[in-house]
Amino acid sequence: MDEAMVLELTQLSVRHRDYELRRGEQVTGSLRFPPGRRSVALAEAEATGSFTFVGSPGRVEAHGGSDGAVTLATVERGRGGAAVIHLADGHALRWRRAGRRNRWAIDDGGASLLQFSATHGLLRSSVRITLHRELPEPIAVLLCLVGGFLSLSSLQADIDGGAAIGGIVAAGAG
Repeated sequence: MDEAMVLELTQLSVRHRDYELRRGEQVTGSLRFPPGRRSVALAEAEATGSFTFVGSPGRVEAHGGSDGAVTLATVERGRGGAAVIHLADGHALRWRRAGRRNRWAIDDGGASLLQFSATHGLLRSSVRITLHRELPEPIAVLLCLVGGFLSLSSLQADIDGGAAIGGIVAAGAG
């Protein structure tokens, strides 16, 4: 993939949390959250094949392979939203906040590899992804989908928190 490439992970439908990863007009992958499931998502890309994200407190795992037994990546969450992403080859990357709101980055040894900016419009959400370094396509797509999963999970938690506060305020005003 080229340096400073921009990709978009965009929600396809108002009713479902199905996303397409696009580079311009080309679809390079997808991410789908089954109804009622926030900690599980199904991902697919030509460069990586199909795999599943499974989240639990403090951890997210990406499992692929024909039987889902191959661990492609593991994310171990820390404080303040920071995390360490362990790839299957043993390489460790850092997931961190890159600014206010829902801006995140994946770093390798202090250098930013990818940046993520998640937004929620009136009805749909999306993540803008900027690659800052050339990476092999399977690794780039995997990291885009891992970061997309983490960004969208964080964005959804913020939306839920805002809705809960709005409900509390409305109940108190009534």
